[in-house]
Amino acid sequence: GMAYTFVKANGGKIGNSICEDDQLEVAKAIEKKAADKGVKLVMATDVLVTDDFSGNGTNKFVDVNNIPDGFEGVDAGPQTRKEFEDVIKSSKTILMNGPVGAFENPAFAEGTKAVLAAIIDATENGATSVIGGGDSVSAAKKLSDADKYTHVSTGAGASLEYIEGKTLP
Repeated sequence: GMAYTFVKANGGKIGNSICEDDQLEVAKAIEKKAADKGVKLVMATDVLVTDDFSGNGTNKFVDVNNIPDGFEGVDAGPQTRKEFEDVIKSSKTILMNGPVGAFENPAFAEGTKAVLAAIIDATENGATSVIGGGDSVSAAKKLSDADKYTHVSTGAGASLEYIEGKTLP
């Protein structure tokens, strides 16, 4: 869902997708800071959209910047999955803090499955992987073998604060 805030901040069409309108300037600031530091942000390029969140309507893949009115983004598309997998498999440390799509519905779970499988592959090849947050843990348990990650924690906020270097109670 975070992607749609970035897309809208850059003038893209997001249809009925979730968006944090109060974070549009933050999204642009993140992109600028990343560019200034030479950090490549890997964002969705294609997404699965639906006109019925139950999964029983029209589901189709579209460019993330051109989601039609009446549709909402619910999962990563095949090109995005491949890009995410490539980055994950070449990473030495992986922090997952949220699923890729609305994984609770099997029709919208393929992106999250692909990311979790890539994290397991990377972990088996020596990467450190941390799955943080209730939704991430739920997805890992539902869609993969949750014992294959370095660390799994329901405390997403605490995990992020720890990574930031803050002192925890």
